[in-house]
Amino acid sequence: MKRILTIGCWLICIANWLAAGEYADAFLDLGVSGRASAMANAIGALDFSETAFMSNPAGIGYIRQARVGLMYTSQFGLANHNYFGFATPTGQRYSLALSWIRFGVDDIPIYPDLVSTITDKAERRDSVISIYNSDVETFSDAENAVFFSLARFNSATVDLGWRYSKFYLEFPVGINIKLIHKKYYDLEGFGIGIDIGGRLRVNGEELLDITHLGKLSVGLALKDITGTTIYWNTKSQDCIALYPALSFGLEQPIKPLKLMINLGAEKQYRYHDKTNYGLEIVYANRLAVRTGLKNSGLSLGLGLNFKAMKKTINLDYSFYNHDLGASHRVGLGIGI
Repeated sequence: MKRILTIGCWLICIANWLAAGEYADAFLDLGVSGRASAMANAIGALDFSETAFMSNPAGIGYIRQARVGLMYTSQFGLANHNYFGFATPTGQRYSLALSWIRFGVDDIPIYPDLVSTITDKAERRDSVISIYNSDVETFSDAENAVFFSLARFNSATVDLGWRYSKFYLEFPVGINIKLIHKKYYDLEGFGIGIDIGGRLRVNGEELLDITHLGKLSVGLALKDITGTTIYWNTKSQDCIALYPALSFGLEQPIKPLKLMINLGAEKQYRYHDKTNYGLEIVYANRLAVRTGLKNSGLSLGLGLNFKAMKKTINLDYSFYNHDLGASHRVGLGIGI
C-alpha cells in the first residue's frame, strides 16, 4: 500500500513536470539501447545498429542486413520502458528503420480525497480501511513514440593535394519522422517531429599519418528541427525547440590482444551544456565491457555477440544507479 501511494505521488509530480513545454518528449532522452545506456548515451558517432536513430539517424545508413531490436528497462522500479525496432537496407546505399518506444506505468490506483471531504478522524480512518480492503479504479500513464527513419550511406576518396595523402571518407546522412502520443489519465497529447543527422568517419592513420591509429568519427544531429508541437486535448500546446547534439568517436583496434577500444563523447545542448563520455572494450568481437560517465553518475554494462541458428545475436545489459533507485536495461539485436 505504501509503495503504491509512493509511486502514485511520484508520477503526479513528474507528469506535471514532463508534460510542460520543452520537457514534453523527455522520455525519449532515456534512449533505447543497452549498449548506449552503459556508455552514458555517448555513442552518437559509434552506433551502427538499428538503434542509431535515437542518437543520430545517419547511423542507420550502415545497416547492410535486416535486423530486429528489442529492449526492456525497469526504470527505478517504478516504470516500464520498452522498445521494438526493425531496420533493413533498401538498395545499395539506402536503409530504412521503423521503431516503437513506450514508457509507462500501469495500474495506478485512484483514491478519493478523504482529507477535504471527511473531517471526522474516526470516519476518515474507517474509510481508509475500507478502501484498502476493496478494489479501486486504476489508470495508466503511457508515453509512446513511433519513428520512421531513412538514411543514405555516402563515401568518397578525398585528395587534398600533392602535400597530403588521399583518404577514404564516409559521410552518411539520415532523417527521422517521429509521432508522439502521451496519455495521463484524461490528459492526452499528440505531436509530430523531425530529426536530421550526419556523420564523418575516416581512418585516422590515413588522415593524420599516425601509424596504427584507428577510425575517427564526428556526428551532428539536429533534433526537432522544425520545432515539435504537442497538441493537448485541453486545447493547450507545448513546443519542443530545435536542439543540436554533437558527438565524437574513436575506434582503436589492438590486434595483438584481439581488442577493440571504442571511446565516445557527446555534447548535449538541450536543457544545459553537458558532455557525456563512454568507453567500450571488446574482446575478439564477442565480449564487451562498458562504462559511461554523465552529470548524474556512472553507468556500467556488458555485451555478448554470438551466432545461433545462423543468426547474429547481440545481447546487452546495463546498470545505472540513481537517487530514485537502480535502473536495469536488457537489449537484444538480431540479424535476420
